[in-house]
Formats: sequence, structure tokens, C-alpha cells
Amino acid sequence: MSGQAAHSPDRLAAVLATGLMDTAAEESFDRLTAMARELLNAPFAFVTVVDDQRSYWKSCLGLPQDSPRENTLEESFCQYVVDSGEPLVLSDVREDARTRDNPSIASMGVVAWAGYPVHTPDGHVLGTFCVVDTKLHEWTDSDVRILESLASVASREVALRAAAARADDALEVAQLAQQRAQFFARIGELLTAGLELKAVWSAIARLAVPTLGDYMHIHTTGRGGELVPAVVLHRDARQQARLEDLTRSVDRRVGQGAGPGQVAVTGQAQVIPALTDDLGLFTEQQRALVEQTRAGSSITVPLRARGELIAVLTVVRLIGSPAYGEDDLALVQAIADRAALALDNAQSYDQQRTVSLHLQQALLPHVLPQPNHLQVASRYLPAGTGQMVGGDWYDAYLDRTGTTSLIIGDVAGHDIRAAATMGQLRTMVRMAGHDGNNGPADVLRLVDNAVHTLDLPVFATALVAKIERLDQDRPATDRRVVWASAGHPHRFCCLPTGRCAH
Repeated sequence: MSGQAAHSPDRLAAVLATGLMDTAAEESFDRLTAMARELLNAPFAFVTVVDDQRSYWKSCLGLPQDSPRENTLEESFCQYVVDSGEPLVLSDVREDARTRDNPSIASMGVVAWAGYPVHTPDGHVLGTFCVVDTKLHEWTDSDVRILESLASVASREVALRAAAARADDALEVAQLAQQRAQFFARIGELLTAGLELKAVWSAIARLAVPTLGDYMHIHTTGRGGELVPAVVLHRDARQQARLEDLTRSVDRRVGQGAGPGQVAVTGQAQVIPALTDDLGLFTEQQRALVEQTRAGSSITVPLRARGELIAVLTVVRLIGSPAYGEDDLALVQAIADRAALALDNAQSYDQQRTVSLHLQQALLPHVLPQPNHLQVASRYLPAGTGQMVGGDWYDAYLDRTGTTSLIIGDVAGHDIRAAATMGQLRTMVRMAGHDGNNGPADVLRLVDNAVHTLDLPVFATALVAKIERLDQDRPATDRRVVWASAGHPHRFCCLPTGRCAH
């Protein structure tokens, strides 16, 4: 029976760390055993890896190709080298008290055996480099020196593999650290996503997929506890439409089922490493979604703004991908934490824009005058989504003489203040032009003076056009347009006569 050295926990840990046990043959070790067979005139040569149960033959030249690649520790001659830490060279193993009862003498026909220890990088005996003969073999001094040299080369090969593995591990750690740093840097994009809620949802989705999951969805909390999909994203564009349809077909409510429903009621993140093992936590519709999308594991976290839960974010990995763990949860929560400020800003902006929009719509004319000599119509088209609300205005009115005036103006800004100022200027323009005695330029001059008198911090542009009949007795097709513009850059100014000076 083998001694205590073979069973040493430190040695066994060192053997395990090499990663050589139960691995395929490799050319680097086979070259050494081929050289040993040729130089030592031995029919068999082995590189062995020995744990507390087996002697595994990493290289075993001389045996038939379909032969086993191991024997038990008790059957091996390597056990004697592992226990002593010293080489063993025997011309006839049947004559030595240590080896004469070894079962391999009968089962494998071993007669002569010579082996040197192969070491792990930290000095433990990994196994042996050995040669075997089925007849008496007098190993010469030259044979022993060659065997020692080849065993030393085998030990260096093990050390090189360990160094390469450490380098690979270090590189992997460095790459993971770099990826993590890049990920956290990208989270900062949330703060530049803009003030549109839709843009913030989209930015969160792009961070989560594909970096953290194969697909994701965000549900907002609606009336009556309903959870409404705000954004859905699949890493495979071909699956996007299907995922959107499936997600929207599932009825989710606060407190219902696992994932979004559970997190919405508890406010605590939830990790489900194996969704198929926990299908009992879900409703029938949710189970169908898990099965049809081949969802493997998921993380759901709350999204808050000003301390209030406004949505839940779920990231999902498909079956076959690594299950989510604590490190993944930390990254998903990092998104949630940094999303809070972006969501807060977007919600505040959205609320302010809604109020501004209502105010602006209330201040714009709902009915335009329809004099018998003109057809007046309006169409309001914002330049873009970022300029939908604010101080833009238009107006049309008949003055005391029945003459039509048209006004287009813009107060700087896109907020409640701009909309309110726009309402004041619109009223002032009407008052200045109501009696019909003031031309467009005079109207703008009066309003400008009034603004300065009131000390209002206003920057606005405006164009006033007056449409007059040339002769009341002649057809209405004969008209004159007199207009003036204020607030434009100096390179373009319009004169009361309607002529433009550049």
C-alpha cells in the first residue's frame, strides 16, 4: 500500500492545479517518451500523473492504441517514487522487497522498471517519467543520466504549462477588469441620453444587451397595478419583433408572479439562476414566455426616481449561457443606480413639457379670423422633438379698420416661462396694432419699448404683416402686404415698406 506522501493534501492540490489529470495525449510529452524508448532501448515509456487513487498515463508509448491509459495507485510502480521523492531504478522488480508483490508484475508482465520524479512548479511530486521492460534490463549509468535529463525536461514542460496558464488567467482577469471599467464608463452615457424618457429607456436597453444579457425588458407601473412594457430589446434582431409580441401578450401586475411583479411589490432585486427549475413561481402566461424564448436565468432590479419606484428592469440569459450570479447582479444594479438621475431628469422634463404644452396650446388662437377677402389657415410644425414646446407663436386678427394682421414670433426657450412670456407678447402686439393706425414697424417698436419699460428679461423675434385692400371698390385680389421683422440678425432686416435690406 502506498505511503502518506501520495495522499498529502498539499501534493494533491498541486496535482489538481496542473490540470493534467485525465487530459488527452500531447505532442510535447510524447516526443520525450519516444526519445526515451529509442535511447534506452525500452519497449514502453510513460509520463504519469498520480493522485491518491490512480496513476494516469499522460503519455504511454508502446501500448496498443486502445489500451487503458491508467492503473490504480496500488498497481503502479510510480507510488514508490511519489512516496520517497527519489528515483527508482530496478533491473528486476521481482527481486526487490518493495516491488516484488506489485500486481502489475502478473497483469502487465513488468520485469524491469526505471523512473524519475516529475515535479510540479512548487516542488511536489506530480508523477514519474519512467521506462518499462518485460524482461531483465540492466540500466547503465548512461541510461540513468538520460532518464534523469528527460524527467527534468518533463518537469520544465509542466512548469511552462503552469506559467502559460497563469499568464492566461492574468490576461483574462485584466481583460475582465478592462471590460468592467469600460462598462462602468458606458453607464455614464445614461447621463447624456437626453431628457426624453424614450431616449433614456433606449440607453438603458443598449447598456444591458448584449453586455449583460441576451434580451431585456423594462416595465413601468401603470394604473391599477398593471405593469406596462416600456422597452424590449433582443440581441438577435431577427427575434426582436417576436419578443415584443410575446412580452406585450403577457399580463403582468404588481405582486403577480416572479420577476417584475415580485420586484415591483418588494422593491428588492431578484436573481433566478435557473428559470426552468422555478416555473412554479410564474403565471401560466409567464411560463409560456420563458419556454418560448428559451430563457435560462434572469435578474430583475427596481428603477427609482426621487425614491419612488417607476419601473423594473429585467435582463435574461438564454439556456446554454452561464447562470447569473452575484457579480452580474452588481453590474445590473449599477445600471439601475445610475439610471435614477437620468430618469429623474427625464421625468421632471416630461412633466414640465406637458404643462408648457398645455399652456402654449391654450395661448395660441383656436379660431382665426375669416375676412371676406382672405382665407386664413394655420399649421404648426415643430422643428424637432426637442422644440415641441416653448415660446413659438402665431396669431391673426382684424384691427378696428377691418384690416388683417398676421404675426409669427418666437420667445427664446422651451419651457413654461417661454410659453408664459409668449402669451404676454401676443397680447401686447394685438393691443399695439388694434386701432389700425400703427404700421407693422410701429407695432414692433411699441412692443419693444413696453418690454423695456416692464424690465422683462426677454429675447424674442417677431414678424408682423399687414394685409390691406388697395381699393375697397376693386376686386379683393388686389392687395398690398406691408411687413416688419424684429430680432433677426443684422445681416437680414426688413423695412416697413415690405422691401428687404441685406
